[in-house]
Amino acid sequence: MDALATTASLLPSLPVSILLMLAVAAGGIVRGLTGFGAALLMAPLFSLVMSPRDTLCLITLLSVLPLSPRNMRLAWQDMDAGVVRPLTITAICGLAPGMWLATRIPGKVFGPIIGFGVMASALVLMSGIRLPNLRSGRASAAVGGLSGMLTGFSGVGGPPAILYLASIEDDPYRARANFVIFFALLYPVSCALLLLSGLMSNSVLLSGLLLFPLFHVGGSFGVKLYQNIEKRLLRHLVLALLLLAGAMAALPAILDPASFLSR
Repeated sequence: MDALATTASLLPSLPVSILLMLAVAAGGIVRGLTGFGAALLMAPLFSLVMSPRDTLCLITLLSVLPLSPRNMRLAWQDMDAGVVRPLTITAICGLAPGMWLATRIPGKVFGPIIGFGVMASALVLMSGIRLPNLRSGRASAAVGGLSGMLTGFSGVGGPPAILYLASIEDDPYRARANFVIFFALLYPVSCALLLLSGLMSNSVLLSGLLLFPLFHVGGSFGVKLYQNIEKRLLRHLVLALLLLAGAMAALPAILDPASFLSR
């Protein structure tokens, strides 16, 4: 009985469980569609019902494995190692400072911060703005460090890396391969640091184990959609979904900015 009571106490309530399941399934679909974006979608939704620390840990846990070994092999063949190497090394170095920052940011501020960041990223991508080609080892290192800090802070390190890789690479297949490998290397290290630091609670571990299959089923479905949906329509649908997710998380600050700024 004691063991059952302990297990039950670790499980979230039914409404929270439903929200988490919907967010995880949608995150998996977006990842399968685009190769990225799961964390961008899940973080604002998770932050509505979870603490910053649990949001960070659950996103990292779900993202720790690639969708398929075949996807990794193809990406490894197509990536630009000269870009991915410095990007990944400095990102890993930025994880620990980001995790420290996550312990200093008030919980109620976390959701709107991530929400506004997601909306800004989605709007930049929607605008079709082509950033200057800044390809260099130093630029890759700087972007990697920022992405690593954001990943350590919230589990959402994608926007700087995605915008940078998209701006320096004309071949969409190579660009996709670059960030597939980047995140595949970054998230396992982040997960290991969270486990070693004791930041990952038993409830998050249990939730991650339960939700992990759903995330990958969603990812498989997303891959099938990617193979059958016209690419231009696909891009607009994904960005609109990310914009909506960001708006949901930022809604408290939008409705009551005075309260948000006074924290």
